[in-house]
Amino acid sequence: MNSKSRMIVQYTICLGAFLSNLSAGMFNIALVDIARTFDSAIPTAQWIVTAYLLVISILLPVMGKLGDMLGRRKIHNIGYFVFMAGALCCALSPSLNGLISSRILQGIGAAMYQATNMALIISVFPKEQRGKALGLISTFVAAGSMIGPSLGGILIQWFSWRSNFWLLTAISLVAWIFAQRFIPKDEPDQGVSRLDVPGAAFFAISLTGLVTAVNLGAQWGWGSWQVTLLFMMFGAGAAAFIGWCLSSRWERKGKGQLPFMKLDLFRDAGVSVGIIITIITYMAAFSAQLVLPVFLLSELGIEPATAGLIMMGYPLSLIIFSPLSGSLSDKLGTFPLLSAGLLAMTAALIVLGFVSPAYPIFFLILLIVLLGGSMGLITPPNNSLVMGRTSKTDLGLISSILALSRNLGMMFGTAAGGAMLALPGQAAGGLIGFRMIFVLNTALVAIVYVTMLISFRFARHKETLSS
Repeated sequence: MNSKSRMIVQYTICLGAFLSNLSAGMFNIALVDIARTFDSAIPTAQWIVTAYLLVISILLPVMGKLGDMLGRRKIHNIGYFVFMAGALCCALSPSLNGLISSRILQGIGAAMYQATNMALIISVFPKEQRGKALGLISTFVAAGSMIGPSLGGILIQWFSWRSNFWLLTAISLVAWIFAQRFIPKDEPDQGVSRLDVPGAAFFAISLTGLVTAVNLGAQWGWGSWQVTLLFMMFGAGAAAFIGWCLSSRWERKGKGQLPFMKLDLFRDAGVSVGIIITIITYMAAFSAQLVLPVFLLSELGIEPATAGLIMMGYPLSLIIFSPLSGSLSDKLGTFPLLSAGLLAMTAALIVLGFVSPAYPIFFLILLIVLLGGSMGLITPPNNSLVMGRTSKTDLGLISSILALSRNLGMMFGTAAGGAMLALPGQAAGGLIGFRMIFVLNTALVAIVYVTMLISFRFARHKETLSS
């Protein structure tokens, strides 16, 4: 495959990352209008978001495994088609229940192409170009996040919320046509085991409890019996899942049987640390994006439109730094870029924790840009590190786990930011929660950085002893 063909394939695959984030931004803007259309309360309409996120989270590892079994191109391209069908059904939905069901269909499609996109890029690009190619995914993610709210607002003002879904239908149709035409056919990897249905069920039960509790904790109350029950459901499901995967029954060989998730994958320090880095950095970035607009509006008295423009510094910086970081990681290796990104993020979070209304607005803009740039430095080499240390037969699964880690980080960040803003004193203009969220995130990112340093040093020491 020549470089021009690879580029077309790369942009076709990355279009899925753009679609998902464009859809999220458009939908958040449309939620109030949708609730009004169906004469529903906002908390009830919120299930359109919760159901979508829940389905994606549960199905990501399942779709990654199916990609390894049946072919990643097949699962990826079907995902585009299912997402398109879901968007079309959303545009035509006659009721709120119908809209929620259509969003679930959209979530199934999104899980299919999100689970396999990085694995497809790894299979198409040679090792020396993978960092740059994976970096482009972050660029498309940032572009979708940046364009979604403004474009969604324009469409709602000029037409209606249904026009958002008509646009998504058209874009996903184009993406599906291009995917069918340009993504090269692949064969299922030999030696991939059949899908472990009981293991997948335990995983789904566990994740359902966690995702639902995190999404609805603020609404129901973190100490409520419903949320407590959901966390218990998560704990019981996780224990059952780990016990099932580590059961001695899998020691039988020659029958093509392996657990739903090989926990041995996480014995590799690079893979484990990479997954943790993904969760913590996405949590830090998304909680910051939640609390900073509140600070701009309530503490500085900035107009909403101006606050939106200031916050665009994050995705713009991410768009610039992601491909640059990917290219440099191909030449310099993953460690220097990861170190620089984590240190830059730690510095940005520390300073943001001490920001007050007395600080000049230009300084705050620089910190937001630094936060986005640090995320751009971290994500491509981190993805390259995790994918590069995984065997070919598990690429689809590990790709889906990375996507799941991003989703979990975003949900944890949103929940943490919301919980901190709800602390006593915030309504009166206090900065308690604002400072606490940055203290928490600074500590977590710093711990991850130290863990990465220890992991890399241990790996080098091990290589020295074995040589």
